[in-house]
Amino acid sequence: MFTIAILVLTLACTKNEEEIFSLDIGNDWVDIKTKVYLIDTITVKLSTFQFDSINVSTTKRVMVGSYNDSEFGITKSKSYIQLKSDYDTFEIDDKAKYDSILLVLKYDKYFYNDTIPNQEFKVYKVLDDIEPDEDYFYNTTLIKSSAIPLAIKNFQPRPNKIDSLIINLDKTFGETLFNKIKDNQINNEDEFLDEYKGLLIEGNESNTSILGFTLDSELHIYYSIDNGIEFESENKILNFSFSATKIFNHIESDQEGTFFENIENSETLLPSFETNNNTFIQSGTGITTRIDIPYLETLYDIPGEGVILDTFLRISLEQSSDDLKILKTRDSLQLYIVNQKNEIIEELLDYGDNIVTGEIENNVSEFNTTNYLFPIKPFIDLKLTAIKPEDLFLILIPKDFYSSVDRYIFEGEHATKDQKVKLEIIYTVYNEN
Repeated sequence: MFTIAILVLTLACTKNEEEIFSLDIGNDWVDIKTKVYLIDTITVKLSTFQFDSINVSTTKRVMVGSYNDSEFGITKSKSYIQLKSDYDTFEIDDKAKYDSILLVLKYDKYFYNDTIPNQEFKVYKVLDDIEPDEDYFYNTTLIKSSAIPLAIKNFQPRPNKIDSLIINLDKTFGETLFNKIKDNQINNEDEFLDEYKGLLIEGNESNTSILGFTLDSELHIYYSIDNGIEFESENKILNFSFSATKIFNHIESDQEGTFFENIENSETLLPSFETNNNTFIQSGTGITTRIDIPYLETLYDIPGEGVILDTFLRISLEQSSDDLKILKTRDSLQLYIVNQKNEIIEELLDYGDNIVTGEIENNVSEFNTTNYLFPIKPFIDLKLTAIKPEDLFLILIPKDFYSSVDRYIFEGEHATKDQKVKLEIIYTVYNEN
């Protein structure tokens, strides 16, 4: 008789009692006994750390604003933008007259926190070349800019209702640029960039939201040409686009009074038991959660020859914060492998070379839990065969980690039974002695 015994086994450093359920399957001529263990109490340790900086060179959006978070402090993002010409050469008719200069920021529908109150943006002239540090722009990169703003814009954001935010820039700034082009002092993009390095857009620290804008936003210079007919003139626009490669968001946070204020570098770990049994992620600022699975070798304490069939990690969002009403989380997270120094080794891939992601498994109102479920068998297999398994960890990374400020708070290993982080291993043993 083919007999499968399904056991719930408690493992940490040692095994506890087994509860065995038997199920008979198959034909009488089969004489194989196999035990399938559902192991769901191997120790999982969670901690929080913060990268010293993150690469934001390939940002998907212009991200401007700030907001105050009870857990993460004041988060701010400002954007440095190099402009590029839509023309090979500049030509403005001698009869042209300057009208205005407008910055057109096109909403990309991304926003974080409360967009109901009025917000304030300021625009400055950048004074140095917008060039990366060691080939990359980082969220910590700063470039010198003018102290006097070209514009101060107070507005009520409507990212889901209107297409663009229009900012009128300083008239003198616009007219000076217009006249230099008209008088042939600036004739092409290179000459333009020699004098006009770019723009910096930042929000007031008292703002309540961070807003996203597309990379195809533009700068428009409006002017007109008198055609000799009274009360009639021809209206013209000179366009400048945003450079796709010389644009980045400087993202930082004032962490005074938070769990993160004493983080010295990316090797500083905050164990969950020191942070109210929670761990954290904040995109843009580099805060993330590290997952340590230290006692996998206890699987070998089970008698017989064994094979791992599958492995899943479940981690729950912390649900008690009122901030969850406006600080939304996304429906999937990615996993990366890091070493002891929290240096990224590689993305975690499944056996089909696809990036392993964790999706929201359910939202059970009865237990007030939202769980992310990660299939992590490739990592468990790697840990069990590595020369130094103690130097391999997982970290959680949102898909827009480099171009958003989304934040997550997770339950740690000491939470209640329905909310604590849990590793589940389906383990088959055969030829048991």
